[in-house]
Amino acid sequence: MFTRAKHPIKGDEIPRPPKRCNGQLYSVRPTHTLFSIARKFGVTVEEILDANPQIVNRDIIFVGQVICIPTRAPKPICDLRVLTLRFLTEDGQPLPVVGGAVQLNDRVIVRPTFNRPVSRVFFFLEPTGTETCELASLIGIDCPSAVTGVAEILWQVPPGTLGRVFVVACINSCCAKSDEVLVVRNSL
Repeated sequence: MFTRAKHPIKGDEIPRPPKRCNGQLYSVRPTHTLFSIARKFGVTVEEILDANPQIVNRDIIFVGQVICIPTRAPKPICDLRVLTLRFLTEDGQPLPVVGGAVQLNDRVIVRPTFNRPVSRVFFFLEPTGTETCELASLIGIDCPSAVTGVAEILWQVPPGTLGRVFVVACINSCCAKSDEVLVVRNSL
């Protein structure tokens, strides 16, 4: 439970700000709670409490009290990129491209490469005529070796397939999406 900042009453002494602040000093306003302040500055309540040892009860802060809002360390930059997305025959030969669309066989190797090893790769087909990923369907998942930047699935392509294939790869919380590649398999 987070209590709103209260006005000091007789006998209440507003705690002084911390002696050191690795961030910025902020003056508490009426209706603020530690939770609302944390949300405003993109930090957690625990981070504010750690930076403010003068706050002895997390549910009591005072209007006008000066607290330290800690500077959050910048998030690491996600440098994962999809380098290529290739479509190959079962014996590893590139499939032909006609009119900008890869001509698919009934069984196709889909092989993306990445600038570094990944832990999971999700392969999707999005039907043509759609503008969002709402109708995309998962066509495969690979958990590649942790030492390569290559993933691969063998896709059993349904007759009449027409759409855009793309992959999403992740390592930890860093993910990357490939460009979409137009594909077609004519009906038999």
